[in-house]
Formats: sequence, C-alpha cells, structure tokens
Amino acid sequence: MVYTPSILASLLPVFLIIICGYGFKKIKFPGDDFWPGTERIVYYFLYPALLFSSSAGASWEFFSVASMVWAILSAMFIMSGLLLLLRPRLSQNDVSFTSVFQGSLRFTSYIGFAAVFALFSDEGLYLAAVFITVMIPVVNVLCVMVLVRYGGQKSGWHWIFTTVIKNPLILACLAGMAFNLLGLQLPAMAENFTTIIGRGSLPLGLLAVGASLQMSALKKTGRELIYACLLKLALMPLLMWLCCTLIGVDRLSTAVAVLFAALPGSPLSYILAKQLGGDTKLMSSIIAVQTGISMVSLPVIIRLVL
Repeated sequence: MVYTPSILASLLPVFLIIICGYGFKKIKFPGDDFWPGTERIVYYFLYPALLFSSSAGASWEFFSVASMVWAILSAMFIMSGLLLLLRPRLSQNDVSFTSVFQGSLRFTSYIGFAAVFALFSDEGLYLAAVFITVMIPVVNVLCVMVLVRYGGQKSGWHWIFTTVIKNPLILACLAGMAFNLLGLQLPAMAENFTTIIGRGSLPLGLLAVGASLQMSALKKTGRELIYACLLKLALMPLLMWLCCTLIGVDRLSTAVAVLFAALPGSPLSYILAKQLGGDTKLMSSIIAVQTGISMVSLPVIIRLVL
C-alpha cells in the first residue's frame, strides 16, 4: 500500500519538473527552437519505446485487463453523455462547449506515465499502456465529432485517421501487446536499449508539458473554466472509480485508471481546437488551471483510492 507521505514524495517531483519546464520557457532557455523538437522526439520516439517495452514485458491477465477496459469505456461514455445532456448549462455558446468537452475528457499522458512509474513502477506502466490504448482512440473520435458538430469549422473528419490510426503511442502499445501475446522475447541488448530510451522520455515529456502552458490565456475565465475543472478533476475520477468498483477491477488497475482519469487536460486539445474551430483561449485557460490544481487534487485522489 502507498501511504500519503510517499504519494506526495512520489508526485511532487513530477510537478516540480513541469514547473521547471515552464520556467525554462519563460527565460528562453535553452531557446524557443528547443521545445518543438523536444516534443516531437518524445512523442514519436521516446514514449513509444517506453510503451513498447512495458507492453512487451508485461504479465498479462486477461480478466483483469478486460474488466479494466470495460470500466474505462463505461466511464468515458457516461461522462460524454452527461456533457452533451448538460450542454446548454455548461457554456454560453457551442464553440465554448467544445473546449469544455475536451477539457473534461482528454488527459496529459506525459504526467500520467511519470506518476504511474513513480508510484507503481513497471507493473503500473503496462496498465497505463492498456489505458491509453483504449482511451486515446475513443477520446479522439468523441472530441472530433463534437468539434465538427459544434465548432466553428464544419470539416476535419480526417483528424480521426491522422490522430488515431497513425498515433505512435497507440501503435507502440499494440506492437508491444502483439509481441507479448505471441510469446516473443526481446534480446537482452534490445530490452536494455528500449528501457533506457523509455526512461529518458519521462523527464523530457514533463519539461515539454511545462513549456507548453500558456498562463497569459488565464484572462479568459468564466463558468466554463470552473465547470471544466470540476468535471475533469473531480467527477471524471469519481466515475472511473465507481465503474471499476462495480465491474470488479482489481485494486492496482483501479488506481491506475483513476489516476489517468484525474489528470489535467492535454496540450493537444489546443491544437485540435485550433484546427477545428474550437475556443482556443478557453482551451488554453482550462489546460493551465487544471494543471495547477492537479498538483493538489491528484495526490488526494490517489490517497482516497489506495
């Protein structure tokens, strides 16, 4: 069992690295050109290596994984239904609603990986791989559908294919799972190679999250921002916990699922909002505020689950 002091001790360095990334970006160190390249190498190379090695070396238990998948999907669709049902009350206009919707569902996987590894080591990483393999396609499809329906730009279905089918994180997870299920084993040198690369992704990914925060967007405030924070950081993890409990998911899988459900919104939400006519100022505010609040809310939620 992980007790409160060790939870705080494990998660505090995660957020300190994010703060460092934000500070480095503000003082332009090592330079503005550094961050786009860093994000790309983390997203397309380092994190896929981490997910592949975690998935390929995991000891899969079908029942545990299957029950976790059902819980994830149940929580996701319940939250989506609630958001659509409450749409007139959640935002002043349709464009703002798209940002509330994204802010209530999407998650910063970089923080999730680092937090899971800090708390649960390698055993938690393969469960995190299961989570994002299920969640990323579903979340992307739902968010694109809502943006196409309610956003300012009525096109963009190709995003479903470019952000889901070609997503390197999903491909790495699927490749690792296939490798595992086929009973294959990585040579020692290849295993060490992917492990070293994967570990390097954690600090760089967190620094990139901090550098992506746009605090200047906080001038855009209002009830939409408050709703998005409450829905994502409180209601979503509660729904995930309820679904895991009712379906009978084991304790560790429940903790990982709830941790990811309680993560702040993803910087990728801003990119999607910009491409498909969402409210980019509100989206930036939601990401920045949720990230700040999660420094307090995430340890509390994990302590309650454990």
